[in-house]
Amino acid sequence: MSTAGTVDPRALFARLCRELPGDVLDHIVVVGLAAAYHYADRVGRGVKTKDADLVIHPAGHTVAAQEIAGRLIQRGWREKRDREPGTASTPPSDLPAIRLYPPDHDEYFVELLMVPGGETPGAKPWVSVELSGGYYGLPGFEFLALTMIDRQRGAEGIEYAHPAMMALANLLSHRELRHHVMSTPIGGRLVERYAKDLGRVLALARLASREDVEAWAPRWLFALQECFVHPRPAPSRVDRRAVTLGSPEAVNPWQGPRRREIRQRT
Repeated sequence: MSTAGTVDPRALFARLCRELPGDVLDHIVVVGLAAAYHYADRVGRGVKTKDADLVIHPAGHTVAAQEIAGRLIQRGWREKRDREPGTASTPPSDLPAIRLYPPDHDEYFVELLMVPGGETPGAKPWVSVELSGGYYGLPGFEFLALTMIDRQRGAEGIEYAHPAMMALANLLSHRELRHHVMSTPIGGRLVERYAKDLGRVLALARLASREDVEAWAPRWLFALQECFVHPRPAPSRVDRRAVTLGSPEAVNPWQGPRRREIRQRT
């Protein structure tokens, strides 16, 4: 699946489909490695990452995230810890993220993310999730909801975010260039968070064709209207309990005539 420190995104997608339970696949969308998979023919030699970011849906559905993490741990998936789990009193932003290696290898790991409940602009705090080993943090980044719009389905059957939505989410996350040095060096250097994320936008535009990039504008307009002008309400507490793993309500909350409309426009 990997050579000389790189990962083949198509091989990783196929492996995710084999190693993740089927009902879990219904509740996740891949955002990390999504662009590398979409443009696999242009990436060539693979990508230097082992992190497959998985977004849980529907929006604000912490119960599904808790069930998915618990299910994977029961099946032998192993924690990738950067700090010890917290307690019920630990601030969510101080909790470790949910990162898991497959049972029998370390070739990649998954990290769980969540679409914030109530898709409205503004910073969203981390959410505390209790697992068997303690409390963990589930991040819901401000514009992550955009990656749920017009998502794609790979040949292996797994859904992933459209590159145009990844670009838009990264652009809007840095409307102001704020000082935030990342803790993990890149190429031996400490870099600003905005430099990494805006660099991703440039890389996406470089991988896409000119025609692809010119088609981003109507997709962006549609996504902004869908998320922030006519947003779908986040599930209530009762709804979140009702939408359990495998239930049809959670398969694709964005499916419908408005999603088909964007395909007709572009």
